[in-house]
Amino acid sequence: MHHLVHWLDGGETSLANSALLCERHHTKVHHGFRVERRPDGRWHTWRPDGTEILTRPPLLQPAA
Repeated sequence: MHHLVHWLDGGETSLANSALLCERHHTKVHHGFRVERRPDGRWHTWRPDGTEILTRPPLLQPAA
């Protein structure tokens, strides 16, 4: 589990201040990438150069 605000910076150990990341992405966060959970629950991610990583909608919609 990853602290969104590191405990050394006053971040508490709680669900509200945590993100469940796989080992690969947890390592990336500790090497300059940044993740943030907005108040609406949506996640945003940034590269070390500060550019936001955006996702695109799926090309195909599932059949109803």
